[in-house]
Amino acid sequence: MSPLSQLPTRMTIVVCIGVLLSALVPSSGKLDIIVSVLTLVLIIMLLREDMDQKIRGWMKLALGTYALGVTADLLDEIPELNDHWLIDSSDDIFMHIGVFLICFCFVKMLDIHRTLISELHRQVEVSQTLEVSLSQLALEDDLTGLNNRRALFRRFDEMAINTKRGILAYIDLDNFKQVNDTFSHQCGDKLLTTIAEYLTKTVPTGSHIYRIGGDEFVVLLPSDNPDICQAWIDELYDVSSPTRKAYKIDISIGLSPYYPGNLSDPDSILAKADKAMYQEKLNKRPVYA
Repeated sequence: MSPLSQLPTRMTIVVCIGVLLSALVPSSGKLDIIVSVLTLVLIIMLLREDMDQKIRGWMKLALGTYALGVTADLLDEIPELNDHWLIDSSDDIFMHIGVFLICFCFVKMLDIHRTLISELHRQVEVSQTLEVSLSQLALEDDLTGLNNRRALFRRFDEMAINTKRGILAYIDLDNFKQVNDTFSHQCGDKLLTTIAEYLTKTVPTGSHIYRIGGDEFVVLLPSDNPDICQAWIDELYDVSSPTRKAYKIDISIGLSPYYPGNLSDPDSILAKADKAMYQEKLNKRPVYA
């Protein structure tokens, strides 16, 4: 992308209007000086610009035409050429045409740079949208569409700020490896997706679900009421019963409360829930850490 314009927009507009108005007013000595100064300012500003090939061609034509007018005006000062009809009639014409072309080039350059700025804003918006999408993908499990482990720890940070409390449920599928070995990895993936759907369907309102490993899930329940938690577990077991029988698997769940006092140490909460989950594997009942 070309560098953005260094032209001070308001100053350029004022100078261009001044030159154009001066060119339309009958010539006088002082007016010629004003036009010359304003034109010089435009040319100096122009030389500071990085122009593309098309504008550069127009500027060469503009400066060449203006230079012809200046040359004719200088020749008109020579006594021998003072009354020559060609010189006498061409100096103002070429200078005015040159000035108009210079102003035209500046208007075109401002329009080009405005387009560049608009395109830059568009690219920034696209980049921001892409950044949001990538950020979302970084927090999402590819297979199940649930949030992942990274999203879980981010959620812990948010809850620590808002001093939330509730129950963390650590879920593991028993005998899941046999599903991959006996059936196929495709069946294993389908099973994980099905379990994710069961979790989404049964969790209480306000819960957050995460897949943190191969066959491991975490649910953050928004209430620390054991009865609400147990009702959800019973429903999950009931809904998943046909699938568990078909694949000869089971679900083990370990529970650990979270509250403002331990939210700053999510690893400890997960470790306690993980330990409770392994204890539950032995008796198939949820165990509180």
